[in-house]
Amino acid sequence: MPELADKRVLVTGGGGFVGAPTVRALLAEGAVVRVLDTVESSRLDGVDCEVVVGDISDPATVTAACQDSELVVHLAVLPLSLANADPASAFDTNVRGSFNVFDAAGKAGVSRVVYSSASSAYGPTDTYPIVEDQPLRPTAFYPASKAAAEMLLRGLAAAYGYSFIILRYMNVYGPGQTAGVVPAVTRSLLAGNRPKLTGDGSQAFDFVHIDDCAQANMLAIAAKGSGAELNVGSGEATSLNELVAVLNDLLGSDLKPEYDGPVATAPPRVGSIERATRLLAYRPRVSLRDGLADVLEAQRAVAQEI
Repeated sequence: MPELADKRVLVTGGGGFVGAPTVRALLAEGAVVRVLDTVESSRLDGVDCEVVVGDISDPATVTAACQDSELVVHLAVLPLSLANADPASAFDTNVRGSFNVFDAAGKAGVSRVVYSSASSAYGPTDTYPIVEDQPLRPTAFYPASKAAAEMLLRGLAAAYGYSFIILRYMNVYGPGQTAGVVPAVTRSLLAGNRPKLTGDGSQAFDFVHIDDCAQANMLAIAAKGSGAELNVGSGEATSLNELVAVLNDLLGSDLKPEYDGPVATAPPRVGSIERATRLLAYRPRVSLRDGLADVLEAQRAVAQEI
């Protein structure tokens, strides 16, 4: 891990799903962390960091948050479902907001920016595993906004002279996730219901745990060179049927999926992590089984609080 003792790090979206474990990992290495987020997140309860409540779409807020920072990890984002439903708001946050972060970082004299992009920026492709040199051809606004921010980062890093790394996360999952196939299937099984899947369940994805995303963020801070685009995933394809089977095994249940909708014909959507392994020494640490056990434990805890 990088030498981060007393390094001042700004984490935008630090109270979020991937942000909170990243903040904890930074603090464990001795960094001095400032979080910029739109709310004071309960995910940071008991965490010793400065929290600035504000929106990255406001340049003055971002400029103030960047002051005295040496490193920036940019995770703040309007998520997929909201972004695709409201492109104007997504532009303000994911594109204009990212510009504000990258511009303020340069003016503050930051040495490195780590940007969390998304594998959805590749768009549909028939070539798997996905490698980073494949062109970005997004077909919805969320991935288009992530691709646009990548280009803005390249331009502003060149203008200001700071280094940067772009991380393209695959299908992220973990405790605290509220939207997506993993929490949906988990909730169904915990309630004793058969999970509903679109198609025949053969669709396969590259599921990566939030702790592995946090690990990649940490490694990217210290990576040699600048400008690399790196996939962050497990490097393995898991079908939805396999996902349900692992969860059933963990629960000791045998609830078969209910299928609906058209059968998918796309190949497994898995990303190559060879470049991230070579440049960052990144290797996923959390197995799918262990990661899903984390999810189940977290959802059980939530159910007990209700």
